Amino acid sequence: MAKGRERVRQSNGLIGRWAGFLVGVPGALAVAAGLFEPASGLSLPILALAGAVTVLALLEYFLRRGRPGPADALAESGRILLWLVACWMLFRKFSPLVPQLLLLPAGMIAWLVISFPLSLLLAPFLLVAVMEGGLFLLGFQGPRLLLGNLAAYAAAGFCLHLFLSSKTYRRRVRKVLVREKRDAANRQYARDLGFFAAQPDILGALPKGDCLEDPEAGSQPAVESINAAFSLQLELIRESLRVSTVALLWPDPEGREYRLRSVATGRRDLDSGPYPVGVGISGALLGSNDLIGVAPVTSSLGGVPYYRSQEGVGGILAVRLPDGGREWLGFDGKKVAPILCVDRQGQAPWSEEEKAALRLAARKLLLDLGIGRQFRTMAQERSAIQRVCIALRELNGVLGLEQVLVATVKAVRILVKVDFVSISLAQEESHRIAMVEGTDAAKLLGREFERGEGLVGQVLKIRRTLPALGKCHGPTPVFGAEHLLNGYASLLVVPLLKEEGEAVGALTVAAVESELFSQGRREILELIAAQVAVKIDLGQAHEQINRLATTDGLTGLCNHRTFQHGFDVMLKREERRAGSLSFLLCDIDYFKKVNDTYGHPFGDKVLKEVAGVLRRAVRSVDLAARYGGEEFALVLESSGEKGGLQMAERIRQEVEKLVFLHEGQQVRVTMSLGLAVYPRHGTEKSLLIERADQALYRAKQQGRNRVVLWRPA
Repeated sequence: MAKGRERVRQSNGLIGRWAGFLVGVPGALAVAAGLFEPASGLSLPILALAGAVTVLALLEYFLRRGRPGPADALAESGRILLWLVACWMLFRKFSPLVPQLLLLPAGMIAWLVISFPLSLLLAPFLLVAVMEGGLFLLGFQGPRLLLGNLAAYAAAGFCLHLFLSSKTYRRRVRKVLVREKRDAANRQYARDLGFFAAQPDILGALPKGDCLEDPEAGSQPAVESINAAFSLQLELIRESLRVSTVALLWPDPEGREYRLRSVATGRRDLDSGPYPVGVGISGALLGSNDLIGVAPVTSSLGGVPYYRSQEGVGGILAVRLPDGGREWLGFDGKKVAPILCVDRQGQAPWSEEEKAALRLAARKLLLDLGIGRQFRTMAQERSAIQRVCIALRELNGVLGLEQVLVATVKAVRILVKVDFVSISLAQEESHRIAMVEGTDAAKLLGREFERGEGLVGQVLKIRRTLPALGKCHGPTPVFGAEHLLNGYASLLVVPLLKEEGEAVGALTVAAVESELFSQGRREILELIAAQVAVKIDLGQAHEQINRLATTDGLTGLCNHRTFQHGFDVMLKREERRAGSLSFLLCDIDYFKKVNDTYGHPFGDKVLKEVAGVLRRAVRSVDLAARYGGEEFALVLESSGEKGGLQMAERIRQEVEKLVFLHEGQQVRVTMSLGLAVYPRHGTEKSLLIERADQALYRAKQQGRNRVVLWRPA
């Protein structure tokens, strides 16, 4: 059974290697025979062959992408053949309709020339010659077209080959490779030096990607600065102790091997490493001793690892750098630390002064490293704080409530990578979702929930961030019992507190990622929430001031100044689009008598009810205003004479139906209305107001409680 399975496996592997040729060669012969020429019909077998070539070519391409490494030459050549045949089928079938398709095979040839060795291209290019030659021999293309096609293919491949062979291209490639190698070395050196072992809390709180650069990026200046300081310090040690070499050996983060990170030497037989931990002088420092001096050097010690040959090494002095308590447990559980090592040809014992000098030098190296780490941390913190300031600047740069809400969502997304964010505003008996982005945003926006309902209601009540750990355990009634927030692993509801402690709302954030809201992120969100609370309070005050400045305090309609400005804007708009506009001037009949008979408080009640009729009657694009006293004005956008009369009559009837009670007595009022139409009755605002007023005067003369359209006297 095992032998049978092995034979089947081998046969499948053989078929896989030849698959490109088994399908591609018949496809190439079909192209050469003219079966893919525009005038040739596509029978079912030909369509099946074209489909097999295309599908297999795509399949081989995607399979090869997911399987990097050296490929079988036969299989790779078959794949190239499939791509070429599929390209030629498309080119020959549709080239009369789209002449630019000639670029497709030329581009394919150029790409193959620069991507594959010539040995893989012999068979595919031979079949290209077969396809082009067959089309020529069978009369599907003349000698001029044949030579033109072959010349285009050859020119594309040759020109691209010349470009790749040029000095400019090679110089650019060399620069890129050198830069990438240097950056990789700097990153590795920075990791070895512990630059990225612990980041500031604020860095851990901010999201990576678009909102925060890679924490390892930009390490080159710090590494180069440290390296220069180390090199200078090692050269000073070499000169003062008069030794052959001073070397700084640094362990990798796992404590498995040492790397030569800095050296000052007069010898040329250096071995750049890496060196295994525990060999030679590094093994002697794995114990309790932090310094070891050997002179003369014996063969049992193993010497220093950074020489190819130990000849000329008479004495070795090495000290372990504790690196501020940071040590690795990587060699049989023993402590591994950086080593500062010196050697010389002389075999005289090392003096106490030399040992003390090396210890001081080691401490100086650690001090330089500590300063470098601090500068790196400060640079990262500055970058993070700049991003926080950018987010706060977005928030502080707006004034209106709607702008504050939009800026808040933007600031939150800059600082924390969340999938759902909403802002709820507290009201007397409820809380309302004023802004939301994420799942069910359209369903949630503007909805109101009872004040104590849901997690938001609890946060408004106790004025503390919930849940305590920022975790979401399944569907959660965040806003109310009838709506459960589902599909998120992390959840946080932060109260928006004013300085006096009152909650004006709540900020809700959620994410699919689990354990997202660490202490650092939580503090950032609470910082944002504090700013948002102040801005919301200011935004609401700004809107209230704006309402007071633009609306009539008694009726809630636009005041006279707002009416004048709005009328100008609407007139200009209708003038641009050559439309029409109706202007109504309305007056409550015998209103002075109502005031005198029932008192001004009752008159104010009448004004409010009549204003309510006007507010309900007009559209959102229209303008309703209190013109003065018991007079009201309406501007109806895109409305002609017919529309204006219908609106006026509806308002008159609704006012006539109003019933007021005063000390058990029913009181009714009526309204007279005058109508003027733009541009029929005038194109100037002052003229339209004058003629609507004349129409209103005629309505009064004719008995009141009626609508009159202006007409010439």
